[in-house]
Amino acid sequence: MAKRSAKSASKRPSKGIYVGVDVGATKIGINAIDGARKPVSAHWSQVPARTEDGPRATVEQIAVGVRLFLDDNNLPSSAIAAVGLDSPGPADNNGVIQPSANMKHPEWAGFKMRESVAKALKKSLGRKITVTYENDGNAAAYWESFIGNPEGTEVMAMLAPGTGLGGGIVINGRLLRGARGMAAELGHVEIVHPAFTPGSEHQACGCGQPYCAESYISVSALAKALPAALALPENADHPLQQIQADNVWKARALQVRPLAAKGDALCQALFDWQSEALGKLCRQVADSIDPDRIVIGGGFIEGGKKLTDRIMKITRESFKKIAFVKHAREVRIEKAQADDQAGCLGAALSACVAEESRQ
Repeated sequence: MAKRSAKSASKRPSKGIYVGVDVGATKIGINAIDGARKPVSAHWSQVPARTEDGPRATVEQIAVGVRLFLDDNNLPSSAIAAVGLDSPGPADNNGVIQPSANMKHPEWAGFKMRESVAKALKKSLGRKITVTYENDGNAAAYWESFIGNPEGTEVMAMLAPGTGLGGGIVINGRLLRGARGMAAELGHVEIVHPAFTPGSEHQACGCGQPYCAESYISVSALAKALPAALALPENADHPLQQIQADNVWKARALQVRPLAAKGDALCQALFDWQSEALGKLCRQVADSIDPDRIVIGGGFIEGGKKLTDRIMKITRESFKKIAFVKHAREVRIEKAQADDQAGCLGAALSACVAEESRQ
């Protein structure tokens, strides 16, 4: 477990700002916190991630994004005290990347992301900048735990389904990173869950294993479940059938959430199926770390209040059916508070805490 703790703030706020860079499958989001751990802006700056073009293209975009954030907020580059970087895992403590559902280009394998971003920022900003690295699930969990329990007295896990399924664990204000930085890969915990379409074959996770939670609860899982579902006669005229693209199943999967939010029966059923699986994963998490609460974030809960309420209700019910009695009664399953900015703000918090520990 890491020694850096979010609750161990210095008595005097640090000078400068701590920029957080959240690298996702399609976009990079940038915001910052000040030395008092308050967000610098109510809005983040965004640029395309270009992960499909390989790591060097993404690193270039990070440098562009940091510059854009400074311009958007009328800040000089000298205001930056440090930069916190996050990306989809798995990756080690030094930001050496392994391929994932979000990082499929072959050059991502073994890419030294933290080191490469530090070099790119030095070139772009004209001075050396300290860059820290977190897995995106860890970064989001760090911020959600900090804003929900700033005194740092809880055991908390976060599950963030999006393109993949990120996770993070915070214990008494400290991230559980593990010996190599690869702890809390909760999307790769195996669960027992049926395929969405009865009689169809369940598709393996992007990591190659057959029953990872991510293979049921993610956009990637939807893309794999849709062919069998749309092949059924009753779905022959479904709106998803009209979507055509180079990566047609991913394009269709990305439209499941907005259609579910509008009340489409098939798309709501897909989210119900995923929510039941998420409740099963919550049981595994509860048995492993005995948390005070489990926070649900990611794109999974960004379909509006009605759909999110439905997701949370089914997830809680699924969990309570199979959890130990005390866990069913006492473990709180909550919606994330910071929405899509949790990752970049958590990365910024990690950079802030690391910098304070060096002072």
